[in-house]
Amino acid sequence: MTRQEERHASRLEGRLGTPALLLLALSYIAPLLAMGGYVPVIIGYGLGAATPLIYLLVMLVMLVFAVGLMAMARHMVKPGAFYTYVTAGLGRAAGLGAGFAALTGYLVTGAATYGLGGVVTNELVHGVFGGPAVAWWVWAVVLWAVVSALTLFNIEISARVLAVCLALEIAVVVLWDALVLADGGPEGYGIDVTTQLGTGSIGFALLFGIACLTGFESIQVFRDETRDPGRTIPRATYLTVVVLASFWALSSYAYLVAYGTDAAIATAATPAESYLASLAQYAGTVVRDVASVLLVTSVIAAMLAVQNICARYCFALGRDRVLPQWLGRVHPRYRAPTLAAATVAVVILLILMVPAVLQVDSTVAYVALQGLGLWVIFALMLATSVAIIAFFRRNRGAESSVWRTTVAPGLAVLGMGAVVFQATVNADVMVGGSGTTAAVCIGAVVAVTAGGTAYAHWLRRHRPETWARIGGENGATSDEPGSAPPETVAGPERTGG
Repeated sequence: MTRQEERHASRLEGRLGTPALLLLALSYIAPLLAMGGYVPVIIGYGLGAATPLIYLLVMLVMLVFAVGLMAMARHMVKPGAFYTYVTAGLGRAAGLGAGFAALTGYLVTGAATYGLGGVVTNELVHGVFGGPAVAWWVWAVVLWAVVSALTLFNIEISARVLAVCLALEIAVVVLWDALVLADGGPEGYGIDVTTQLGTGSIGFALLFGIACLTGFESIQVFRDETRDPGRTIPRATYLTVVVLASFWALSSYAYLVAYGTDAAIATAATPAESYLASLAQYAGTVVRDVASVLLVTSVIAAMLAVQNICARYCFALGRDRVLPQWLGRVHPRYRAPTLAAATVAVVILLILMVPAVLQVDSTVAYVALQGLGLWVIFALMLATSVAIIAFFRRNRGAESSVWRTTVAPGLAVLGMGAVVFQATVNADVMVGGSGTTAAVCIGAVVAVTAGGTAYAHWLRRHRPETWARIGGENGATSDEPGSAPPETVAGPERTGG
């Protein structure tokens, strides 16, 4: 097989446009679940009436991060997001460690989402429709079978399913927002969002605020399946950040208006029940019941987004022969990473079965896995910000804008450094349980990352051809044997995401 034929055989295909990419990113954070989870919690335990402002602050941090990310994306040849960016900026050893960490983070996030899906599906079937009550993991496995089957096909099929699910749940939230703001709530519109800026926990609010905006960074893994990636991916990335931040700022303000500040703070103890109760109050019981159904489809959309991301990370590592080479094969008909998707599905099922077999409470398992996944994403965003600066210092002629190559990534390092610090200090809150539990969870991810780095060094000594493939064709630090020469850095004619 010639080099050109090999590239085609390992190339994913699709014609995703900006709307489809936007849907994939938005689905990662299911709007209804976040309204019944994150928003009341941030209000209650974070900044109270100042919560809408935290979303605007988070938007600025994420936009600054995206500036450097998009500048570097113009020079990436192969998809792979965190894996390829860290490789191109900090070298193959660090890149492989980041790739293993990213795959781990998204895998545990996927398992966490299935755990939550089993709970909300059981509540819908038993509580709303009067069906039998079964163990949460039974419904989780049913959902897993449906979602896993969809991930085996071309990404455009998943995009269509996401479009329907997301459109319905956004419609419910926007309808509720409009009705609340039209009514004015018990205290009217005169809520001063600045009164509690000096109170509460800004670190806690920052963590969960950024959690509501994650997902846009994953757009990069769909580069080969995107139509005109040089234009589409940056547009979808910036749109995702702005749309999500605006959506949460408006909806959190509506939540404050719906209950009044003090009452809204008190609902943090029962966030999901409180939001559904507010839906019934302002939009009627029919809308509340519809929302109960859409909670399940919302979880399905989130599962589909996460599992597709996992599959493409697994595919990238197989393509580079770091993992078994067959994981990097493309289905000849669907042009999808079918084998990687199937493998990811099996691994997620195995992770999901651990709390089921050990009879761990589903909520405890969800919080631990979801919190750990978020910590990994925050740490990888920090590493990527550092990698962006290193990449452009080594390729000084690649971009003419100091803002894109140095200033914005430098600000992102400061911002994401603060986020990772807060996430580590508050790890017991993020993953639940004691500080020891949090330390063990984070330690496990650090061990996986270190294992990936050590494996890279082993490949350098014993399998130099595989070592040279780490990170695809995006290059690595120039002081490494087998690094890509400067001319392999893509110019304007090789733009992508």
